[in-house]
Amino acid sequence: MANLTRTEGHLIVAAVRVLTHSLQRSPEPGEIADLLAMPAASARVQIVALADLGILVVVESAFATHVEVRDYTRLEQLPAADESEFAEELADFDRRKQEEADKMSQLFADGEHDRRHADKLGKMDEDLRAFQKQKPKDPFADD
Repeated sequence: MANLTRTEGHLIVAAVRVLTHSLQRSPEPGEIADLLAMPAASARVQIVALADLGILVVVESAFATHVEVRDYTRLEQLPAADESEFAEELADFDRRKQEEADKMSQLFADGEHDRRHADKLGKMDEDLRAFQKQKPKDPFADD
């Protein structure tokens, strides 16, 4: 089962309800993922986890798979989000992004990128001049 928090469970159930109201039918897992702007695979994992807990029911037919709310009161059995763990993950993400930004700024600040670009253009220029000096073979000449 996915590590699903109460907040995430409420979000998925709310998406099912909103889509059911707006579409006038039970939504598909892909539609739920689109509404929540999350990867479809992640949404499917969370939907299956909620279905295993009896909160949602996944109805599969020959044509489509739909999601319906079964017992929303079971959402309260899910663990509350651990704020300290979330804060640590967010700080780690910020640190990795800052390191990545520093690497990119260093690449452009020390002129390495410009030097590589100039080297590449110089090599292309040499190759073009060497190609222009070559005489094309006469396709009609006797070999």
